[in-house]
Amino acid sequence: MSMITTTNLTGLPAPILLQQICKSIAALEAIISPEWSDRYYSYQKNWSPTEEISIMRGGSGDEMFILFQKNGVCINGFAHESNMNGWQKEEQKIYPGILDNLPNAFKEFIYGEPIGSIGTTFCIWQTTTDKSWQTGTITFPTDNYKDGSSDLLQLLDGNPITYKNWAEDYYEIDIPLLAVQQIFETNIVTPALVVAINPALTDYQQLQSDLDEIGISYTSFS
Repeated sequence: MSMITTTNLTGLPAPILLQQICKSIAALEAIISPEWSDRYYSYQKNWSPTEEISIMRGGSGDEMFILFQKNGVCINGFAHESNMNGWQKEEQKIYPGILDNLPNAFKEFIYGEPIGSIGTTFCIWQTTTDKSWQTGTITFPTDNYKDGSSDLLQLLDGNPITYKNWAEDYYEIDIPLLAVQQIFETNIVTPALVVAINPALTDYQQLQSDLDEIGISYTSFS
């Protein structure tokens, strides 16, 4: 499978599947890392009365917000090592072209907070009338890293192996592939899966609260 980037979006799942993947990743993160502040990924089903959001926060400063709303989906990525970060020319803070043709439905999300303060090195969207993912018209810097999308989008391919390999490297633990596959395929968390992934987890009440916030199904832990 080819790497997902803003110049190659063929591997980025359709909005409905992408939302399920984001919830699965957030659930896995809640199991692996009971402390919210230590998680790489999270999900809030009640970001607003009409919106849900997936959040990626890397410890080095990279961040990605994926907004799900009735008009479609919008992805804002900020890769701090990108040469497109902090663009300054004639008081223009966002690299030229990134937000070309951005639908009005997503402008409050992109220009408001917290994204307005965080920044943007890439933006991807798909409205309910679009047949595929869209981006602005961009002339990239000549370096290989470009907008950093290859790093930030890597876990969104929906492949459990991709997440397993990444999580084992990031958290320095072993994770059974079968358990990851079951959560990706069913979007349901069971006590047996929790034990298989993190046998040291003891605060099941907090986990249930986290899963409720994500909006993913689970069977009783009592």
